[in-house]
Amino acid sequence: MATAPSSHPDTSTLDEILLDLAALIELSPYDRRIAESRYRRLKEHIERPSSTLRPYLIDGESLIYAQGSVATSTTVLSGDKEDRFDIDAIVEVDVPPDWSDNRALDELFVTLQGFPGVEKITRCTRCVQMQFAFMHMDVTIMDRRARIAGDRPGHIFHSPDTGPSYRVDANPWGFTDWFRSQVGVGDAAFADKMRAARNAASIRRLKFIDDRERQILADAEQVPLPPAIPTRIDAQEVVALKLLKRYLNLRYTNSALKRPPSVWITKLTADIGYDPRGLSHQLFTLAGGISANLRMHLANGTVPNELNPRYKPDRINDRWPHPLLAGRTDMECLADHLDALKAALNKMLFATQEDILKEIDRMFGETFGAAEREILKKRYDRRERSSGILIKPGSGGIFAPALVKAQPELRPVPQHRFHPARWPLRGSDDQ
Repeated sequence: MATAPSSHPDTSTLDEILLDLAALIELSPYDRRIAESRYRRLKEHIERPSSTLRPYLIDGESLIYAQGSVATSTTVLSGDKEDRFDIDAIVEVDVPPDWSDNRALDELFVTLQGFPGVEKITRCTRCVQMQFAFMHMDVTIMDRRARIAGDRPGHIFHSPDTGPSYRVDANPWGFTDWFRSQVGVGDAAFADKMRAARNAASIRRLKFIDDRERQILADAEQVPLPPAIPTRIDAQEVVALKLLKRYLNLRYTNSALKRPPSVWITKLTADIGYDPRGLSHQLFTLAGGISANLRMHLANGTVPNELNPRYKPDRINDRWPHPLLAGRTDMECLADHLDALKAALNKMLFATQEDILKEIDRMFGETFGAAEREILKKRYDRRERSSGILIKPGSGGIFAPALVKAQPELRPVPQHRFHPARWPLRGSDDQ
């Protein structure tokens, strides 16, 4: 194993590029407003008089709310074409005791018919998916008839086309609250940088589904509506998690293996915690921590079994990995991808800016590499495409040739020719 560097390298340039990238792959402020509108419309649609589920929505008890990545503020673009966001919703109902474990999703599928602007509705194993332009919304039924003690736990339904159907313990509300309390609001200075990157990206991907949605958003500009989704979190751990999710999305796009569940990675992100050395180190630490977890299970002949901290019957990764021996392939593949990410980060740390951007193309998609080049060009007011960015040795500062005359103490970003070692793990330079 490579030995860690004896001193901490400067990561300011790489941190800046990764921050821009995070803004490019997330729900922009504009896209979040449209997503909020879809959640409001979902509530209206399910509560309408003709809804087959309306009789089972209990006044003062049943909720319809965002879960998953929208609730944890970690939604990123899915797929290799950068063409959609996947968001999730929970519909709480009191499921009648005489319903089979298939019927709840059957009734939800019927209820969602006629939703404005939807292009396709598909009944899946544990949810009903509504497909819009640039967005999929997975809607899940939660049975809370038993009123189990805790932060709104209940049962969802596993109902495949073939094979047995059954109930699954679940507590997405409690998990969201736990995760957000673990990461907090983050460092104020980092959050300011993230907002600046978001403003620089200035992206609008989602489309209005009808004139009513357009009018709702226009009216909200004048009189803000109560939030329909949890507030955004700009903590460093959350931003690193977005980057990791995007990286893994591309790795699994054409893979025959099932990708690991996002909620499991989200749980481990909170467990691994904050790295004070910056975003690049945070992403490296996150990839390394999850890889180490998997390598431990591989060595012990076990599989991960993460439980919801707020409701232990809720097994977060109940469908991943496969049982051993097939599960070894799942874990080895993911650990290899994570180790490759660590190696790429190490490579970028000692690379020129252009070589960093080539790695961004490979790891996160060429679309984002091109967008980042445009952001940097505007940021540094580069007049000529061939101009390079200069750094002052030992300063970590970046200077634009169009704005500063190159003095002797300024030199192009160097291309190191040695093989960089592993980054130091938090708290030790010897590991």
